[in-house]
Amino acid sequence: MLKIKTFMILLIIYVISFLIIKTDINFFEPFYLLKDLIYFPVKADSKITLSEEVEEGFNIELKKEYEELKKINDLSNTLVDFKSKTGVVVERNKMYWFNTITINLGSKDGIKEDMAVISSSGLIGKINKVSKTTSEVKLITTNDINNKISVLIKLENDTVYGIMSGYKQEENLLEVTSTNKNLDIKEGMKVYTSGMGGIFPSGILIGEVKSISKDKYDVSKIINVTPASKFDDFNFIKVLIREN
Repeated sequence: MLKIKTFMILLIIYVISFLIIKTDINFFEPFYLLKDLIYFPVKADSKITLSEEVEEGFNIELKKEYEELKKINDLSNTLVDFKSKTGVVVERNKMYWFNTITINLGSKDGIKEDMAVISSSGLIGKINKVSKTTSEVKLITTNDINNKISVLIKLENDTVYGIMSGYKQEENLLEVTSTNKNLDIKEGMKVYTSGMGGIFPSGILIGEVKSISKDKYDVSKIINVTPASKFDDFNFIKVLIREN
């Protein structure tokens, strides 16, 4: 009997000491309270520190995210007729990696279908489906053959218009078809949205001309474009909302 009383007294002293020393206890979560009680001796006697390698890894990732956010803000500021909402990629299907992503913005944030979505480097797609708190973005690299975007290439004294309607995943190339085969398009020229169609604002960078060829009927030019955005490596996006 004496042993039981002694044990109870020690337990009460232990708990009181715990409450005095640890001020961030969560009274409303029994699981975490029990966990803290179990690990309290370890926490009270030692302070866990991160190794230099772990800290360096954290710093590299934070710097990368900072630079991504900085670029995306600079890009959206050039689109004067639009305001924007910054979001985070929260889900991506590995089976359809280049088709869609899910972001943490929804109808409660003013997001609607067909709004343009950009990354820190350029256009990545448009809003396809909207729920209250999240939205699905259809990427410009989708294998949906109905996903067509009007684009332009600025020459020195002229402008080439075309339709982007395909993506070659193995080569990482977007395919643009232009009906004007006589204009001199060169490798390295930038490709932008044209603004036609009413969905994408004009002037959003899509990519850079990689190569040019003729179609099999010699009617139009096939322009292979390297995307400006790295579709396997971005965390932040902006949804462009046209100001009334």
